[in-house]
Amino acid sequence: MNFDPSQIELGLMIPEFIVLAAAILTLIVDSLLHKEGDRSGESDPRGLTLSLSLFGCVAAAAWLAWGLWQPGVTETTFGGLFILDPFAIFFKVVVLVGAALTLLLSDPWLRNRRLNSGAPHALLLFSTSGMMYMVSAGDVLTLFLGLEVMSVPLYCLAATLRWDDRSVESGMKYLVLGAVATAIFLMGVGLLYGFQGLHGAEVNSELGALRDALLAAPDTPLPGYAYLGGLLLLIGMLFKISAAPFHMWTPDVYEGAPTPFTAFMSVAVKAAGAAVLIRLFGGEVLERLALDDVLWAIAAMTMIVGNFMALVQDNVKRMLAYSSIAHGGYILVAVLVATPEGQAAVLYYSLAYTLGNLAAFSVLVYLSTQGHEVERFADLRGVAVRYPWIGAVMVLAMLSLAGMPPLVGFFAKFAIFMSAISEGYVWLTIIGLLTSAVSFAYYLRPIVVMFMRTEPSARQAVPWNPRLALGMALAAIAIVALGVFTEAYMRWAQAAVTAFSG
Repeated sequence: MNFDPSQIELGLMIPEFIVLAAAILTLIVDSLLHKEGDRSGESDPRGLTLSLSLFGCVAAAAWLAWGLWQPGVTETTFGGLFILDPFAIFFKVVVLVGAALTLLLSDPWLRNRRLNSGAPHALLLFSTSGMMYMVSAGDVLTLFLGLEVMSVPLYCLAATLRWDDRSVESGMKYLVLGAVATAIFLMGVGLLYGFQGLHGAEVNSELGALRDALLAAPDTPLPGYAYLGGLLLLIGMLFKISAAPFHMWTPDVYEGAPTPFTAFMSVAVKAAGAAVLIRLFGGEVLERLALDDVLWAIAAMTMIVGNFMALVQDNVKRMLAYSSIAHGGYILVAVLVATPEGQAAVLYYSLAYTLGNLAAFSVLVYLSTQGHEVERFADLRGVAVRYPWIGAVMVLAMLSLAGMPPLVGFFAKFAIFMSAISEGYVWLTIIGLLTSAVSFAYYLRPIVVMFMRTEPSARQAVPWNPRLALGMALAAIAIVALGVFTEAYMRWAQAAVTAFSG
C-alpha cells in the first residue's frame, strides 16, 4: 500500500462524516435532555434526536446522489483503503434509505414503550456508517473495521429491552455467533496473507493485491490452505446475510429483537454483505478458489430452507426472518453469476427487497400498541377492514416480496433469473422459480388474515402516528413507482457496475 498523506481526499468521505456527526450530535442531545428514570415523557429528546438522525441520512444520501455520483469513475484515497465508485454509492444509498425508514418506524415503537432515550437512533447511525465503510473497502483492514462498526451497535439494538428475556437472549446470540463468524473471516484472511508471502508476492492487505496474487498463475493449482482461506472468508460473509446452513441464529434473533430494528437488520445487513461478496469474489476469483460449486449448493439450499421453513411459521416475525433467508439465496444466485448483468441485478434486488421488507415490518410496528406486540398471524385478524390503508400497504409489501408484477419485486427476481440463465445456471434458476412459487403460500397468508377474518371486538384502537405513516407511504409508493419505471431504475443499476466491472 502506497500511502501519501498529501493525497488524502477527505471529500470522498463526506457522507460517512455526515452520518457520524449526526450520531454524535444525537448522543450529545440525548445526554443533555434525557433524565434517567423519567417515564412521564417530560424529558423526551426523542423528537429532536429523530430529526437529527433523519437529517443525517437524507443529507448523506443527497450528497452521494448529486455530489459524488460520476458514472464510470472510480476514485480512491488513503492509499487505496477507501474506494468510491458508482457501485459503492448505489449500495450506500440503499443502506441510507433503509436507515431513514427504520428511524421513522422506531418512533411509535419507542413512544409506546416510553423509552425516552435517543440512544437507539445513534446506534443505528453508527451501524449505518460501518456499512458505508464496508461497501467502500479497498483493503481488508477497512473491511474488518467497517464490519465491526456495523455489528456491535446491532448487538446493542437487538438487546434494547434489557428487562425482556427474549431481547437479551437475542442480543447475546447475535453477539456470540457474530464473534465466531468474525473469527472465521479473519482466519481466512490470515491464510490468504500466508499464500501471498509463501508465493513470492509482497504481503498486502489490499483487496486488489489479494485478487492479483490469486489470479497471477491461472494454470497452476493453488495450495490447499489458499482454498481453505477463501472458503473461510466466504463463510464469514455468508453468516452476515443469513445463508443456509449458517442461518440458524436468524429466526431467534429476529423474533426477540425489537421489531423496527429487526427490520433494519433484515435489509441493510444483506445489502452491505452482498456488496462485500461481489468485491471479494467478483469476476474469476470465485472459480479460481473452486468455490463456484460450493456457492451454487449454498444458494440452492438457502432458497429451499428459507421458503419451506417460512411455510410452517405462526409468528409473523419468524416468517419474515425465514423469508429474508430465502431472499439471501436469490442474491447469492446473482453473486454466483459474476457478470455485469448479475451484479446489476444484485443492486436492483437490494433496494427492491429493502422497500418490501420495511413496508411489511412497518405494518407490524404500526399495529403494536402499549403492552401488545403484534407478532402472530392471529394479531392481524380483520385489521384491513378497520384500517384499509394499512391493509393496502401490507398487500403491496407481500406481493412485491413474492414477485408479483408490476411491482418492483417481480422485476428484481426477473433480472436475477435472466442473468443466471444467460450464464448456464438453468437448474439453479428452476430451483429459484419453484421456491419463489412456494413463497406465495406464506406471503398471501397475512393478506387473507387481514381481509377475510373477523376482527376481535376488544381490539385496542391504533393511534395515528404521522411519522410512521409517512414512512409506510414512501415505501409503498416506491414499490409501485420502481416497478412502473423499472427500465430507468435498471439503467441506474447498470451504470453503477460499469466502472467496477471494468
